Amino acid sequence: MKLHPTRDLDPDLDARLVVRCAAGEARAWEALVRRHERLVYAIGRSFRLSDEDLGDVFQDVFTALLKGLPRLRDGRALVRWLASTTERIARTTALRRRREAAREHHEDGAIDRLEDGQGPVGSDVERAEREHEVRLALGAASERCRRLLEALYYEDPTPSYNELSQRFGVPVGSLGPTRARCIERLRDHFAILRSDPSGIPDDPRPTSVGEG
Repeated sequence: MKLHPTRDLDPDLDARLVVRCAAGEARAWEALVRRHERLVYAIGRSFRLSDEDLGDVFQDVFTALLKGLPRLRDGRALVRWLASTTERIARTTALRRRREAAREHHEDGAIDRLEDGQGPVGSDVERAEREHEVRLALGAASERCRRLLEALYYEDPTPSYNELSQRFGVPVGSLGPTRARCIERLRDHFAILRSDPSGIPDDPRPTSVGEG
């Protein structure tokens, strides 16, 4: 997977966008939705929902976010909140569809299989969240670090240090220490994104899916 990070992926941008959204800036809300829509769709698709149900999940997730923004404790925790909220709403939608199918075809096992939890579904959700967080963390890194880490971990085949030395115009001996410093900075950015997922306290008012 080739990444193309930009400054717009800076994890602190969530906090700034949330402040602007709270001030009523429509463009800030549009930017926030665009920034995270891929995460919401990726998690929704892991539950093998129809396109129509995916659209409903997307709408419910961002409706819940819009309602919850005034109570958001830390904008930097938004990724984890979106992931957990999308998983909950998507799972509820998938269960509802399977119950409907089971009632129609008298296949109670179709409900039990999802309610018991399926490894692949949970793994897909966690992977989608983690990949999104890595993209955001890389976006906060310097251009030099982004280019080096992309080359080392996303290019196939992985280039040798000799190749990277020629590409970046630096001594081979400097690549190892540079890599270590870049990974340490990436961990710092990643730690911000892995903060407490309960950024928005629970709202007793259900979304449309919850009501269903």
